[in-house]
Amino acid sequence: MKSSIVQRFVFSLMMVLSGFGVVAQKPTGWKQLFNGKDLTGWDTYLRATNLTGYLDDPAIPYEPPIGLNNDPLKVFTVHDGLLHISGQIWGAITSKESYSNYHLRFETKWGQKKWAPKDKSLRDGGLLFHCSGPFDYGFKCWMRSLEMQIQEGEIGDFFNVDGGEPEFQAAKTTTRNNETAEQYDPSAPLKRYGGRVYRSGDFESPPGEWTTSEMVARQADAVFIVNGFVVNRLYNIFRQDLQRQVTGGKLQFQSEGAEYFYRKIEIRPISFGSARPALVSNHRELGVSAGQTQLLEITNQGEAVELIAAELLGKEIEQFRVQLPTFPLVLKKGGKIKLPVTLKPGGPASNRVKFRLETVLGPVPDFEVNLVANP
Repeated sequence: MKSSIVQRFVFSLMMVLSGFGVVAQKPTGWKQLFNGKDLTGWDTYLRATNLTGYLDDPAIPYEPPIGLNNDPLKVFTVHDGLLHISGQIWGAITSKESYSNYHLRFETKWGQKKWAPKDKSLRDGGLLFHCSGPFDYGFKCWMRSLEMQIQEGEIGDFFNVDGGEPEFQAAKTTTRNNETAEQYDPSAPLKRYGGRVYRSGDFESPPGEWTTSEMVARQADAVFIVNGFVVNRLYNIFRQDLQRQVTGGKLQFQSEGAEYFYRKIEIRPISFGSARPALVSNHRELGVSAGQTQLLEITNQGEAVELIAAELLGKEIEQFRVQLPTFPLVLKKGGKIKLPVTLKPGGPASNRVKFRLETVLGPVPDFEVNLVANP
């Protein structure tokens, strides 16, 4: 289920892209948050060395935290153009600046080391956003915030460090551990919920490969994207204690008991100017059989639009393998993109999944394609 499902379809030459009225997005507007050389623009914070895990045990004697911008164990280091987080002590690297209304993207890859008490658990980290308050608010090491989970095999889940309660379209699901949980489901009604919400599907890259994660923070909403696929949506994030929406704050990347690496951390502001695209597909419904490749051709008959991701909606969505272009891209009027679609063997027969495309302002209006698994 990892990136063998998410085979990123990269057109070989810009000339080919331009021939279809597609322009790969230029870097204009993107700001590098990590320079690949040092931690300029970031603070580090580490809790006390005698604290382990999530439990707040009063029997543990007090020790002062390692604290702010003090890292004797080299939990956060920079080498070979990478941010290396060892995970040995819990804490975070925190942006000095606060942000709102932005599109953030970064790449992650897991290391080998894991530390007790999570040495038998999945490798774990996370992006904390809309961070505020003291550095030691959550588990004595993280700011008050909301989390895009960066955990082995589970990138894109939502967690909450008391940063506010969002509304979700979520429904009950059974996890791989046979537990009942909430999962993002675009067909479900909105409800306010402050606990964990599972991603819609698994689009993470295999171990040893880089996974591209993105988040669009738009007013009090947020969208999580993994390897080009939308996997979670938050709406109307609200702090009851303050009686107001949560729309911005600092960014944190966690140290949480596992070694991992970051690169290409960058951000750009969101433009709220809206285009009026008119996307048309060569198939309103595309039947796909195992062992065969079908081509989904999409033409823009309206105004130029920037596309940043795709989304699959339904059950067993990983059954469909859609090869995506490199996002973001601008699809001009008259432009086309061609997306090969294949089927993972062994999935449920006659499964129906909807496919749509995403902009920084949400899904492209009035565009959906039904993908159907042929028996």
